[in-house]
Amino acid sequence: MKLKLAWKNLWRNRRRTLITVASVFFALFFSIVMNGYMDGMWGQMIANTLKTQSGHIEIHGTDWWDDKTVDNFMTMDSLAIQELRSLSNVENVSPRIETFALASFGNVSKGVALVAVSPSQENAKSKLSSRVIEGKYLAESDNGVLIGAGLAKYLKVSVGDTLAFIGQGYQGSSAAGLFPVHGILQLAITEMDNSLVYATLPAIQTFIDMPDGYSGILITLKDDRSLDETMETINSTLHSKDYEVMNWHFTMKRLLQTAESDKAFSKFVLFILYVIVGFGILGTVIMLTNERKREFRMLVSLGMQRGRLVATLCLELLIMSLLSVVSGIAIALPLVFYFHSHPIQITGEMAEMFNDLGMEAVIPFSVEPKIFVTQVVIVIILTAIAAIYPIRKIKILKLTEQ
Repeated sequence: MKLKLAWKNLWRNRRRTLITVASVFFALFFSIVMNGYMDGMWGQMIANTLKTQSGHIEIHGTDWWDDKTVDNFMTMDSLAIQELRSLSNVENVSPRIETFALASFGNVSKGVALVAVSPSQENAKSKLSSRVIEGKYLAESDNGVLIGAGLAKYLKVSVGDTLAFIGQGYQGSSAAGLFPVHGILQLAITEMDNSLVYATLPAIQTFIDMPDGYSGILITLKDDRSLDETMETINSTLHSKDYEVMNWHFTMKRLLQTAESDKAFSKFVLFILYVIVGFGILGTVIMLTNERKREFRMLVSLGMQRGRLVATLCLELLIMSLLSVVSGIAIALPLVFYFHSHPIQITGEMAEMFNDLGMEAVIPFSVEPKIFVTQVVIVIILTAIAAIYPIRKIKILKLTEQ
């Protein structure tokens, strides 16, 4: 009976009810779409970064993260690396050496970032071979290098020329070597294109005089949800205090902070939107309550308990909120799922940049349940706050007032 009475009361003023439902509906709809887009965009960007430049888990020497020098490199034998590859949740293990050197050709010299990789593992991780525009990709035992097109232009070298490298070796020794150019890369980021050199691990280990030495090992997982368990397994597998195992939440802290800052702005916009909607709901409730004071006095005078009257009024607000929530989710859900399975395609120069970096040039929407649950909770909270006014009015209602 309360439900029927609440439903009938709700439609005594259809226009007001529909306006209120529509305002909450649009706020809910835009909130779901905006959150789906923002979470999807940053989720894709993080996934691309994990795929090309980082890993879900990184292993470094204990002092390397704070002081990235050759002397803080770690050593790990091939058996231990193979053991890491055999772990059930591990998809890719990519050992690396990252250091700096002075590259020279003829009378031209320039400081470069020297990155040594396992060609097969790096190609499986980031599709590095697809960026070669001249020459050929590296083999595992090559002593040559791949250089960015901008760097090649600056040094005036081409495929087949030999570069001289001078840098710092292990334990303060000097490192020097000659490396033929096997290929030229086209890298989208100008700074990388102008200063990056790829080489093989054996060649650079010999160059710095540190066999089995690495600046770090990047590990890509099959399932990020098992990140903590996999880290525990890796720690127990290594059995050494000489290694520091880090997850991507720590190593990519700056990117995550940027994402949070970007999301904070969208949350601020949604906050303003919900404040407006909240005042709209409150305005409707105030009008609804004041217009029906005479009715409330009559019902209480005839013997209706104030508690039941409050329950009926709260049911009206709840029904109105549920209508908004159900309609908002019913419209937003198919749209978000569509763009999740059919991501927005990035075109033009930005798409070329994404492709050059080995990233997929798409923005899929996120369909995380928390996006929908959060919006529903917000609407319920707003409704509960608005319900305080009529509850208080009914509690202090005087039957003798005119």
